[in-house]
Amino acid sequence: MSPPPRCAFGDFVIERAQQRVLRRDGSTLNLPPRLFKALLLFVDNAGQLLDKDTFMSALWPGLVVDDNSLSQVISGLRRALADDGTGSLFIQTVPRCGFRFVVPVHVLTDDDLPPPPAASRIGAPARPVPAAAPLSSETALAPVIVQIPATGPVPASPAEPTAPPQPLPPPPAPPLRVHRRAALAGVTATAVAAATGVGLWAWRRPAPPGPGGPPFTLAVLPFKPLVAEGRDELLEVGMADSLIAQLSTLPGVVVRSIGSVRRHAGSEQDPLRIARELDVAWVVDGALQRRGDELRVSARLLRVADGSAAWSGSFDQKFTGVFEVQDAIATRVAQMLAPRLGAYEPANGAAPLAGRGGTRNTDAYQLYLAAGRHAQDMRADGLGKSIALYQQALRVDPRYALAWVGLAEAHRRTLFGADALPAQVFEPVALAIQRALAAAPGLAEARTEAAFKMYWYDFDWPGAEREFRLALAANPNVAMARFGLASLLLNQDQVDEGLVQLRTARELDPLSPVLNTLEAAYLLEAGRVPQARARLDRALDIAPRFWLAHSVRGLLHLAAGDNAAGISQLRRAVELADGNSRPTALLATYLARLGHDAEARALLGQLESRSRQRYVPPSSLAAVHTALGDTAAALAALERAFDTRDTRLTFLKDDPRLAPLRSEPRFGALLRKLKMDHFGRGLAPL
Repeated sequence: MSPPPRCAFGDFVIERAQQRVLRRDGSTLNLPPRLFKALLLFVDNAGQLLDKDTFMSALWPGLVVDDNSLSQVISGLRRALADDGTGSLFIQTVPRCGFRFVVPVHVLTDDDLPPPPAASRIGAPARPVPAAAPLSSETALAPVIVQIPATGPVPASPAEPTAPPQPLPPPPAPPLRVHRRAALAGVTATAVAAATGVGLWAWRRPAPPGPGGPPFTLAVLPFKPLVAEGRDELLEVGMADSLIAQLSTLPGVVVRSIGSVRRHAGSEQDPLRIARELDVAWVVDGALQRRGDELRVSARLLRVADGSAAWSGSFDQKFTGVFEVQDAIATRVAQMLAPRLGAYEPANGAAPLAGRGGTRNTDAYQLYLAAGRHAQDMRADGLGKSIALYQQALRVDPRYALAWVGLAEAHRRTLFGADALPAQVFEPVALAIQRALAAAPGLAEARTEAAFKMYWYDFDWPGAEREFRLALAANPNVAMARFGLASLLLNQDQVDEGLVQLRTARELDPLSPVLNTLEAAYLLEAGRVPQARARLDRALDIAPRFWLAHSVRGLLHLAAGDNAAGISQLRRAVELADGNSRPTALLATYLARLGHDAEARALLGQLESRSRQRYVPPSSLAAVHTALGDTAAALAALERAFDTRDTRLTFLKDDPRLAPLRSEPRFGALLRKLKMDHFGRGLAPL
């Protein structure tokens, strides 16, 4: 018997002939082919337990693949269906046996409507769909050609030029292609209303979100080069970076960070595929060409749901006018989203999004872009180059607030990337914060760095929380402010809110290996092993050689009782860490716990020898001493950690490696000095 051509489950309808899944509102749930095939396998066998071999033979016939490939498919399908696995709304995991599709499946005929709304599943009655907002002339899909004047304010709407330049056509929409990362990143969250009384499924334009409604999600991709020769890679990323900084302050808009889109720099971009990977509803795509002092730029705002262009424009300008081009694009994108947001009204035709701590000096701007690129890998050599380039940019433009912020962040990263002494880190950080706020008072990114100083160096918990929240009030799209607040809350026994903030930080920067890895570490500590594994798989998919991710993978293996695999992964982390002492201390700690005292003491000796030449975090030594049963030495190391303002002390209360010391009076005294003794149990990462 052939399978039914149409069937429904929950809020979804599958149409086999069209190879598509529809939501109840009529929008398409875009699934890569392998995820679609896995969903069909589940639907055709609803209620039955399917083992691993069934999936392997159906999804990879004739191929040999590892279990991780299946895990990625299952986690990607869960994310697409908004089923994270904790509640098993659709897919139930049966440990060591397989998976089961647990929601009822209904066969539909041509005369059938979809099944009634799954109100009982979400605990709320179905609500009527609001009427769609009327379209204004601003939402026309025809290209808009804008010429930027050499000086003066940027017009809010294009004027008819007397002698228009030959426009650059907007980049053509590339064909939709499937990438394996889409299996993990999920699908777009565009809001599309379903029409009633006009057939089974019909399209409407999105209505404005009501109070407390879902935000609009937006990504700005690195601009493409029009021609390969003579391309300016820094400018391609820099255009996106500047637009992100300007658009991220729009109320009701969630903008993906530059860290997540930077990876897509280059000429072979498929904007719709990337947008779905980043889980956004709108995407800004563009192209540029610089020839000497001449700059030509095109840009467009695409709806991810249907690939249509809501706006497009072209710009010809001197390179010194690059900032006016950025302002104009940001203004036009904001104007296009304004009818849906009900929040943005430009004043007097000017570009109100400009001046968020930026520069108007092209030399400083290019140095700033280069500095950001070198800071990405969190290795000592790259961070050193980054710091030097930020300093050069600031010599060119001392009032470049975002460059001061970048300098502060690069210094802060040396704590973990280069075993830097905290006092030597936070002295220049404090100066950089002061200069950034003097140049741009209230700048959210600068407040974020001020909060990290209070948190990681001053041990001022109330002050840090206040600054993180003020930064987010100024700009809720600063991923590191979300992460800092999350970490602080998790330290202070506010686990539920902390995990929500942590997830939000990662969603703002979904391709950050650091945020994915640290979320995995916290989830592991919370006992949420499947979710931790999914986040870690994502981190290693993004950055296969990231030492911190290999450390967490080692802890996952150890938690599962696979000691050999765990130690192997910890050794791999040491190899990849470029001399960083932290993974060495972690390896020594777990070797001691497993009874390999001789090797653990040898590694401890190496760390102590190194500490006589350069800074090694005393908290790392304390963890190894604790595992070896050297309580007095461990407590002495922790007291030295307090004297040096060791950042790891922020996790002292909850660090599982230090658990044997918690009953010691000296340990309690240290908690009181840190004013941690009144907090309940929280979570600490590795």
